[in-house]
Amino acid sequence: MRHLNNIREALHEVYSERKYFLFSGLFSLLVFSLNALIGNFKLIASQFSLVLMVDLLVSAHGTMSAVSFVSLIIISLLSGIVFSLSIFLFKRQISYSAGVGVTGIVSSILAPACSSCALGLAGILGIGGFLSVLPFKGQELSVLGIILLGVSLVYLSGKISVKVCDTKK
Repeated sequence: MRHLNNIREALHEVYSERKYFLFSGLFSLLVFSLNALIGNFKLIASQFSLVLMVDLLVSAHGTMSAVSFVSLIIISLLSGIVFSLSIFLFKRQISYSAGVGVTGIVSSILAPACSSCALGLAGILGIGGFLSVLPFKGQELSVLGIILLGVSLVYLSGKISVKVCDTKK
């Protein structure tokens, strides 16, 4: 229960400044876009146009299962929130705590919501065959990304909601 209160307090404190809504929204859109477009990297590189990219983003739900799409939405939203919390903490000059948030964000980018989306990035990293031997064909990685982002959210919100006494005499 303490963690939920910390999260609620941290979100209230961070989002009391409207610019953090913008940070979260833009970063969430970036994570969603990267994950949705990475599978079509060769097509985009050969026939680049903004119309093509917008069409691929709009039709992203049709290229993956419902579970994968919901997972991608959750990862994108959590990434945006963790990003805003990290920015807020950096501004308060507590930079050592942002490493946890960065770990969750990087893992969610490297472990997209659906295994078919991951094949492009996995091939670049040389782990494409690894996804095929997993029991749920890579869906485990998206769950791991969500868990890491959740842990990051709890950790960062704990750092934000800590109340420190004034030591001035």
